Amino acid sequence: MSREYLILLVTHGDLAFSLKGAMSKLTALSVPLYCFSNQEKSLQTIENEIEEIIRETGAKRVILFVDLLGGSCWMSARRIKRAHTERAVLGGVNLPMLLSFFLNYEKLAWEDLLDKIIEDGKKGIVRA
Repeated sequence: MSREYLILLVTHGDLAFSLKGAMSKLTALSVPLYCFSNQEKSLQTIENEIEEIIRETGAKRVILFVDLLGGSCWMSARRIKRAHTERAVLGGVNLPMLLSFFLNYEKLAWEDLLDKIIEDGKKGIVRA
C-alpha cells in the first residue's frame, strides 16, 4: 500500500492522542495519522515502530509533528528524518498546524506546504 503522505505525532504524555481526537472532530483525517508517546515506550522503540510504519505504508512524504523543540521527542524525530528530504520534523505542534496540513496538502507543493503549516501554527498563537 503506497500513500503520498503520512503524519506522525510524537509527544510527551497523552498530547498526541488528544490532538488526534480533537482533529477528528474538526476534519476528516484523510491521511494516516499515527500517535506516539514517550510515556510508556522508549524512544528507540518508537523510532523502530515509525520506521516500520513508513516502510509498510510506502509513504513518500512524512511529517513528524513534535511538541517540544529540542526535547527527547524532537531528537528522536530528527534521527528518523536524517538525510531524507521528503521527511520533515515540525516542533511546537498545535491544532492550527494540523488543521493547516489537512486543508492544504492537496493544494501546495511540499516545501510550500511545510511553510504554510508553520505560518498557520504561529497565527494560532495570539494574546487577547
